[in-house]
Amino acid sequence: MPDHELFTPARDEECAVEPNLTETIVPTPGASQVIDSPLEMSRHALRGSLWTYLAFASGKALSFATTVILARLLLPEELGLVGYSLIALQYLGLLNLFGMDAALISRRDRVQEAANAALLLNIGTGALLFGAAWVGAPWVAKFFHAEPVTHLLRLLALSLPMSALGAVPDALVQRELRFKARLLPEFARSLLKGAISVALAWRGMGALSLVIGHIAGEGSATVLVWILARWRPTFVFDARVAREVTRFGAHIVAIGILGALFGNIDFLFVGRVLGAGALGYYTLAYRIPELLLANTNVVVARVAYPLFCRLRSDAQQLRATYFNYVRYMSLLIFPAGVGLAVTAAPFVLLFYSSRWTPSILSMQLISIALALSSIGFVPGVLYKAYNRPEILTRLAVVKTIPAIPIFWYGTRWGIAGVACGQIVTMIINVALDVAVVSRVLHFKVSENLRALAPAAFASVVMGLAGLPLARILAPAGVLGLATLVLCGITVYGLTLIFVSRESIVQARKVLLPSR
Repeated sequence: MPDHELFTPARDEECAVEPNLTETIVPTPGASQVIDSPLEMSRHALRGSLWTYLAFASGKALSFATTVILARLLLPEELGLVGYSLIALQYLGLLNLFGMDAALISRRDRVQEAANAALLLNIGTGALLFGAAWVGAPWVAKFFHAEPVTHLLRLLALSLPMSALGAVPDALVQRELRFKARLLPEFARSLLKGAISVALAWRGMGALSLVIGHIAGEGSATVLVWILARWRPTFVFDARVAREVTRFGAHIVAIGILGALFGNIDFLFVGRVLGAGALGYYTLAYRIPELLLANTNVVVARVAYPLFCRLRSDAQQLRATYFNYVRYMSLLIFPAGVGLAVTAAPFVLLFYSSRWTPSILSMQLISIALALSSIGFVPGVLYKAYNRPEILTRLAVVKTIPAIPIFWYGTRWGIAGVACGQIVTMIINVALDVAVVSRVLHFKVSENLRALAPAAFASVVMGLAGLPLARILAPAGVLGLATLVLCGITVYGLTLIFVSRESIVQARKVLLPSR
């Protein structure tokens, strides 16, 4: 699905790999060294995730404040029009980077030559796809029966060459595990995007305010990442290296397009069948779950990507790191998803106003669905690191087949029916992912379930306790919402201590340095 942080297309942040797994990875200058101890690897991974999440959180805090303001300034139909444009833009965005970011991060040698080739390809594809968006915009508008989409998509497409220019330096920063360095571009993107969007919406520019804000934010992030990357292109060009990174990119694009097709099916059906207003409500329902849950998956992928690539020749340590990721993600995301579902009604009424009441039930269902999706996200990164990217392609096809009739049938009950379809498809997908990854890493499915059980049980207890409490505290406004959140955290923590004290002990060992 598109990233609706004022509408930034999502990117595939998973791991691309090279066929030869026997060579030793040589980090670029300033890169972190390989960490041998499993505990140290888990600690490094978690801290990298925390730094990366800080980059997200700083921007998302701004984005949340912006969304609250825009929800009171814009109509659901205006959000829907931009949503139409973004569905088309995401597919172009996948072709735009052509997988060069993933190819560079996993590159083992001749990085400079690969970066030069990637930059040239990205510049060319960025310009070409901008032209394609300009020509194809009327067709997109016709498909959604929304004429204003023509002009919005043409203007929004300016972000394609901008993001293409920043892809190579951003990939090199990630390759060196310099997660703190990415904080400033992420923050600047959200700050400028939000400020301009709010200012223009205040002046009555409607959907156009989001588009202009998006372009400004993307341009600022590109400029800053070039400054922070400390890399400059040279005139050194190697045709063999260029062919290698292009082959990588082509495979990643194929996977990304299939993933985007699956990820956008619900938005396609809502927009095409139910209309722009329904898409606006559905978009806002996705907003907070996406900020807190889906973006956590992106954070994990950015950190897991280089770490899994460095561990791919050590099956035992790779398996241990995988279970650590699954365990710690579930401890965070499961309660967050259930908590969002419990607090959805008072949250929407308090921050977005009663205008957005039709979004509440969908927000509750989407929160549960995105919490479930986290189970299958880490395997996607791992398949590539294990030199089995074809698994992703096959799974994407298999997952898309049932999703199409599920979401189509769900439209009979409006956006809530489509959101319910999200839960059904996620259950199917998670079952497939767990079954497949257990065969790839050679462990029993029951081991994966045991890793998830403590967080799942504690989250269910929290949800059962919170639902009746939410009805009582909803009229109390901010104080009631804060009390509900505090009670939920307390119930979850106490339940987790009761059923799995060792989970908390292990998390403490990972988070705190050895003495």
